[in-house]
Amino acid sequence: SLFVALGMLVPAVPLYVEGPLRGTSSAVGIVVGAFAVSALLLRPWAGRLGDRRGRRLLMVAGGAVFAASILGYIVSRSVGVMVVMRLITGAAEALFFVGAAAAIGDLAPEDRRSLFSVGLYAGIGIGPLIGEAVLREAGFTAAWAIAGALAAVAAALGSLVPETRPQPEPDTEDGRRPPLIHPAGIRPGVVLLANLLGMAGFFAFVPLYALQIGLSGSRIVFLTFSVVVLLIRGFGAKIPDRIGVGRAARASLALSAIGLVVVASWPSAVGLFAGAGILAVGQA
Repeated sequence: SLFVALGMLVPAVPLYVEGPLRGTSSAVGIVVGAFAVSALLLRPWAGRLGDRRGRRLLMVAGGAVFAASILGYIVSRSVGVMVVMRLITGAAEALFFVGAAAAIGDLAPEDRRSLFSVGLYAGIGIGPLIGEAVLREAGFTAAWAIAGALAAVAAALGSLVPETRPQPEPDTEDGRRPPLIHPAGIRPGVVLLANLLGMAGFFAFVPLYALQIGLSGSRIVFLTFSVVVLLIRGFGAKIPDRIGVGRAARASLALSAIGLVVVASWPSAVGLFAGAGILAVGQA
């Protein structure tokens, strides 16, 4: 439910900034990117909070704040206010995502935990379809209201998840708490961040780019992206085991880069769909 709400925002936010708010392309990037900044910064802290206070609290609080922030879009009449609302949305998504991922890691068998991504990418595929349909028929206020309602439903469902909070981690030998970010995660984290920066640009500007090249919207592009990711993850889940994690990661990054280059260098609907498909294979 929350990821469908998130998917609704993918086409709606750039169009809102460029349209009613009369923002520039830079403003679109800042507003869309504000979400990622707060989500990134809050996730390590959210993980520690989930270990101490419980996964369910993160899901309920995250879903509720997510809903409230989206309803705040209704009264956002400037780019500055919209940036603040997006920062709150990103923080709320961090709480919900970390809580949900941790709960699934606690409850699900190891070989089925990756199915969590099905909900995320299904939301990315379905959300833009709903978002653009609502925008076309009822406008931005209705889109924000429906997305907010979906996030509120996610908060309510989160309250039904059994609590799986682990025993608190002991302090290190010198009495200090373990670091929020384990040193071993820094290098792969930087690689993942670089990869996601390209994804951020894709999600921020495809809703506007699709209109420039003559499409009626970006919903089918994101649906294609989502379907390809889900198919690859479903049928190719064992690929990293067969070819090695390092080789799989390098292939992923190369395909992601190629997909973005195709979108940039082939300014047509065919180029956009081809690039989105290649990017999706890389992301999967």
